[in-house]
Amino acid sequence: MGDWKPRMQKAVRHLAGQLAGIRAGTVGVGFVETFRVSVRGNSVTVGRLAGVASQGDRIVVTPFDPADVPAVVKALTDAKLNAYAANPRTVCVSVPPPSGEQKAELARHVKALGEEAKVAVRSIRQGARKEIAARGRGSERAVQEATDAAVAEIERLVKAKTAELLK
Repeated sequence: MGDWKPRMQKAVRHLAGQLAGIRAGTVGVGFVETFRVSVRGNSVTVGRLAGVASQGDRIVVTPFDPADVPAVVKALTDAKLNAYAANPRTVCVSVPPPSGEQKAELARHVKALGEEAKVAVRSIRQGARKEIAARGRGSERAVQEATDAAVAEIERLVKAKTAELLK
């Protein structure tokens, strides 16, 4: 019966994880690590194939096997990233900061994710209320307080991320 509170918290944590993956004009190493490279007939992520580090306004990818440099460059350029071999052992990726229009689109996306999380929390609240009514015991007030706390946290996360994106 009392599983509604952890489910609300899980919805908030899920939103926080989604928002953490949205970059706000800074180059993120995790952004490049997820791209797949075709090496010796296998498809492998860059993170498993090379060391990836951030250096100022670019990302430096150092494959463990220098023979993989051309494959990494090809995979990253196919992904529409500005990747080039800096030397025979490293690949550099320049990611320009998003334009104002792109930032506004990201902010709209963040708000949509926040609304989806609020809908999920309210759905959990509705289920908890039905369960309380069916069993005849429990506190609807506690359910509403947990809902209000979860919605407030969602709004705080969305507000912080949109402020970060639009600065």
